[in-house]
Amino acid sequence: MTNNRTWLAFANRKRCRHADAIHALGFISWRMGRARFAIGDVVYLFMSDERCVRFKLIVTAENCKREDQAFWVEVPPNDITYKLELLEEYDGAHLSEQELCKHGFKGGRALEVPNCNNTELISYIQTIF
Repeated sequence: MTNNRTWLAFANRKRCRHADAIHALGFISWRMGRARFAIGDVVYLFMSDERCVRFKLIVTAENCKREDQAFWVEVPPNDITYKLELLEEYDGAHLSEQELCKHGFKGGRALEVPNCNNTELISYIQTIF
């Protein structure tokens, strides 16, 4: 039996309208690649346009065909994905980039790959959701 992990991932609004997909479908497709999610892992989504963590999702499936093509700004990749289903949405100021920086958020290139190693930051996010 494995212990599930908690991740922080970056949703790039210039590439995909993740929030719209989550609201319409109840989930998003996330590329399997450098992310090493497992079914049952929790993923907090940092929104590039709003500069905050807004969604709490759970990995419910892997090796899936992409199902959120309609929400892509650029040509959607035809790749194998994880399915991340919505658990909760947060609408407040405590998960803004400014607040997250007080708890170990680095921003910049640290956002390129989902991260589960910043325990201080993830612990803080968990207290808000």
